Amino acid sequence: MTPKDTLTADVGRRTYLRALGGTAALGALGTPGYLRQDDSLTVGLSTHFTSGAWVTAVVEATRFYAEDRGFDYNLFTTGGESQKQISDIRQMVNQDFDGIVLVPFNSEAIASVVEEATEAGVPVFTADIDAATDAVKMHISWSDETATRRTAEMLVENLREQKPDQDSYTVLEVRAPPGRDIARLRHEPFVSVLEETDDVELAGTVVGDWVRSTAKQRVQEWVNANEVPDGVYSANFLMSLGALSALQEMDATAPRGEDDHVVMTQLDGSANTHQAIQDGLIDGAVDQPNYFYGPLALAWLERYVEQGEQALPEVGSTVTASGGQTTPTGTPTGTPTGTPATTTTPATDGGTESSTISIEPAEHRGVELWQEPIWSPAEVGEAFGHRQFVTSHVEITEENAEAPYLWGNIWGPDAAIDD
Repeated sequence: MTPKDTLTADVGRRTYLRALGGTAALGALGTPGYLRQDDSLTVGLSTHFTSGAWVTAVVEATRFYAEDRGFDYNLFTTGGESQKQISDIRQMVNQDFDGIVLVPFNSEAIASVVEEATEAGVPVFTADIDAATDAVKMHISWSDETATRRTAEMLVENLREQKPDQDSYTVLEVRAPPGRDIARLRHEPFVSVLEETDDVELAGTVVGDWVRSTAKQRVQEWVNANEVPDGVYSANFLMSLGALSALQEMDATAPRGEDDHVVMTQLDGSANTHQAIQDGLIDGAVDQPNYFYGPLALAWLERYVEQGEQALPEVGSTVTASGGQTTPTGTPTGTPTGTPATTTTPATDGGTESSTISIEPAEHRGVELWQEPIWSPAEVGEAFGHRQFVTSHVEITEENAEAPYLWGNIWGPDAAIDD
């Protein structure tokens, strides 16, 4: 049996019964799909990381949503070992879990066990990092390439706006170490944008190793050997904070609007980033809706278990938020409040067109979490032979750096997973 042939086996081994009369009869009752024998799904999150505020936001939000939905939720952490993650997935399969949300340590190494799980009827949805197999039901994340291009465009726009008397500009790139796909996707689109301009020159590139201390050291070394650039692009928030610290210690930057200001943009926000933006030291960031990744994966997993493969969105379609949520600009989207957490629109051919989905807002960490559907709209693409649910990104500037929908304003720099 291949992964694509397992829908019947999936339903058969789960704790669900097809109602008498089939889908049409269920539709008459207002209950699509399969009826549960109990009130909860048994689900697991397998993740290779559990440290840092960004990670805490991903993991805690997944738990919050699972608990709000009444799921039997289980967290499995690997400590950075593929074999441990493989063992954990097999354990979930052996214990008859209804589904798995996976953040792989190694996309290639995890592929075969994802195929095992699918063959056994346990659907796997990946979040943030994908698995290299068509056995994945769907992957939820943003587009690093799109976000990188936008970050580069923000840099160019700010350079021209803030330094209008200059005919040309120099830029320093603080990039991630080559080797991983994410490093390439956060480098090549940036370089491409600069190559498309006539007035912005990439004067140098340093490798910051994803961390603050290395970025600080490398930027200091580069500036000492060259000169202070007009702008700095960083591939994540830690390297950006390191670059800013280097410039500050060298007395080589000033707040926005002053002559010595170095324009800075970056990928990913954080609490410290938001403060630096408010202080005029960083000009902008392009951020991920990371605390939606796990909940969206679970929402699609639940829909898949109840309704089958047809409940997942078509490749090439656009998915928007439903349930009366609003965008960060305050524009209403979707249907009135009180609708289910996931909604579907019947198709003319009798199938189901998955065009809307939402995460019900709830009180967590002192805020109405998920109130703003910053992930929406999402475009459904394809990679590794499976669906890619590609969310929107969030642009952070001085106008919204204090917004309550930014993950860094919910999970501070000292946030940690409560074991």
